[in-house]
Amino acid sequence: MTARTPAGTPPPAARITILDILRALALLGIVIVHTHDHFNLYLPMPPAEGWQAAANSAADWAYEHLFVSKSFLLFSFLFGLSFFIQLDRREQQGIDFRKRFMWRLTLLFLLGLAHTLFYDGDILTLFGILGFALVMLYKCGTPLLITLCALCLLQPVMLMDLLNHAGLADWWPHSSGWFHTASPAASPTREFLYAHGSWGQAALWNLTQGQAGKWHFFLLSGRLWQTLGLFILGMLAGRWRTFEDAPDKRRLFLRMLGISGTLFLALLAARLLLPSRLDSALEVDAGHLLHQWENLAYTAAFVSAAVLLFTHPGLPLPARLLSSAGKCTLTCYITQTLVFTFLFFGWGLGLAQDMGPWPCLCAAVAVFLLQAWACRLWLSHFLYGPLEWLWRTATMCRMQPFRKRISQKN
Repeated sequence: MTARTPAGTPPPAARITILDILRALALLGIVIVHTHDHFNLYLPMPPAEGWQAAANSAADWAYEHLFVSKSFLLFSFLFGLSFFIQLDRREQQGIDFRKRFMWRLTLLFLLGLAHTLFYDGDILTLFGILGFALVMLYKCGTPLLITLCALCLLQPVMLMDLLNHAGLADWWPHSSGWFHTASPAASPTREFLYAHGSWGQAALWNLTQGQAGKWHFFLLSGRLWQTLGLFILGMLAGRWRTFEDAPDKRRLFLRMLGISGTLFLALLAARLLLPSRLDSALEVDAGHLLHQWENLAYTAAFVSAAVLLFTHPGLPLPARLLSSAGKCTLTCYITQTLVFTFLFFGWGLGLAQDMGPWPCLCAAVAVFLLQAWACRLWLSHFLYGPLEWLWRTATMCRMQPFRKRISQKN
């Protein structure tokens, strides 16, 4: 049985299908990146020859220019947007969902810790912590949110590092000197544990040194500020109802595509044409900063193009297949890790060194398509993915509807 809607409250709003499709595309990009990196198991690869070398080069190019960092940015933006949609719809029913959402974030963090037992690059713990900022900012005015979003996306730490090397902020301690972390000499490396250790040894490393290394990366790479900025941008997109009735907003998305695409090309040209006469440290800082902004512009262009394509009538695109995967993002994200860490690591099949960039790309796409097909089949009988239902039930602290009724299937 499903709960009745209280009298006088609007019926539950329909899902926005294009957002599910965007989640699926982000998920595809993330699994391509993770498999290319062998889920952070970096080992020297034997050289390939002939067509395999060419295929590996093509896979490396796709990884570098189409997916790495960019898919994570899209995932972050969609998380902020989903947050707003959940709270806004509850608010329309007269319910303040913020406290319940903080409990939901706590559950996400705990699930992320469990996921970390297999993969030290888990992002659920990051989202679980940074998501509390969204709860605090939910009632803030739009001008303040725009200001905070811009400050975060400008990459304040990288910008100050650049000014420091340019001699304009000598008082700023360059971020390269913030941390000095080194593993004990007798401590086995991540690569050794992943390739030759047991699952328990790898899991312990992930929860200790792996977590420290992850947060070190998020702080110094600018990923932390970027994630928070995209969370806020997603919340703003929700306030502006950007993706509601998306098929009727083609002019808006065409304009966004033109602006973001032009900006991407300009930033790419600026980074590639950095004057070689610059101080090497200054050039490196400028290149890193421009690359971060370039990735943002690329992601905005990608979102605009995807909306235009998937809302265009008559195009033979697998919208239903992708939207099914997008409704089960959490389940797919976790199962991707379970499949590929078993495939790559020593406690499983240990095939990392036998799979170069091209086989990894093929395996990532194949697993994603299999997941999408399984999700479509699953959702013909159930309302949510398995982990999505567990998360929802734990959030509400009571059993939630799971199986579809006959009327819902038809």
